[in-house]
Amino acid sequence: MGGSKRRPAIPVILLTGYLGAGKTSLLNHLLRHPDARIGVIVNDFGDLNIDAGLVVGQVDEPLSIAGGCVCCLTDDSELEDALVAMTDPGLRLDAIIVEASGFAEPLTLARMVTRMGRHRFHLGGVIDVVDATMHFRTVDTSALPPMRYAATTLVVVNKLDQIPEAERDAAVAAVRDRVHQRNPRVIVIGTSRARLDPTLIFDPGEADRRSAHPRRGGAAAGAEPIQPELPIRELMRQAYAEAAVAQAADDGASAETLPHRHARSVTVTGRGCADPNQVMDFVEDLPPGVYRVKGTVQVAVGSGRRRFGVQAVGPNVYVSETNDTDRQEADSVLVVIGEDFDAEAARSTLAAALNPAAMSSARAERLLHHVRLHS
Repeated sequence: MGGSKRRPAIPVILLTGYLGAGKTSLLNHLLRHPDARIGVIVNDFGDLNIDAGLVVGQVDEPLSIAGGCVCCLTDDSELEDALVAMTDPGLRLDAIIVEASGFAEPLTLARMVTRMGRHRFHLGGVIDVVDATMHFRTVDTSALPPMRYAATTLVVVNKLDQIPEAERDAAVAAVRDRVHQRNPRVIVIGTSRARLDPTLIFDPGEADRRSAHPRRGGAAAGAEPIQPELPIRELMRQAYAEAAVAQAADDGASAETLPHRHARSVTVTGRGCADPNQVMDFVEDLPPGVYRVKGTVQVAVGSGRRRFGVQAVGPNVYVSETNDTDRQEADSVLVVIGEDFDAEAARSTLAAALNPAAMSSARAERLLHHVRLHS
């Protein structure tokens, strides 16, 4: 295992929610980010409703999974084939987003993606979009919340701009209270027109940065040639900024007050070998408000040292052994990303994990268990 060469697995993000809640609006918003390279798989009834112009520069075209709800298909090979095709390193994708039918069952879809992954891709989160204007009229609060929230990692309460401002906090709180009856670890946030900071969900431009990063001793054999940045990328950045200003004007607000949820992040580094159990204690039970954690940790295994890539989104933990030999300023680096969390507490906890006071004697079995789980 230690000598195997493995490309970084691509996160697969499941985008779920009932018809009209705003799934496609959120997807289109993510596609508008000028640095994002996103693979798109659509499972819906009827015609594709992705803004065609937004897919240009991201993927050639969205792939459609036809024949009914993807989680009910008797043959799920079409989904697996589509996901595997999008792991082609030539595409240099940051993430793959599966926009599921409103009838899809998130728990079933999450299990399917996890089972199919095998270190080619991994579950990067399950987002459920809720229509704030419909919630109070359609929800039977006397019944238990749906099982879909058992697999959900992020609930987006959308269309807050369509209800009175004085009622918005209460609307989000009502959804949060209900969702937490089923799964208290789900993060629930409110949005208007599905405007959500993409860095909360994935890392725009990560694949391009990885491809451009020089390897020690020269370029990696077989690496894709780095293409010069095209003028259209700068035009897209400019259009992205101008669209925010224009939308603010439509809302009668300044760009600074435009309802757009921004992610918060904390980076923690370490020298030497980290304590693997302290690291896993953190990523297996993320603090309130933390949505995901990513990075690399170096730990002692037997008489040597090995490095592992760690990704966690909600309760979903993905670990892979990495052969990355790039010289870095730190042996371990973990980035904590969320919307509203105790940054100093997270920093303190991870600093102790990545820089133990004494050489950790803890075994890396929990890390290795997650590696085997996805093999």
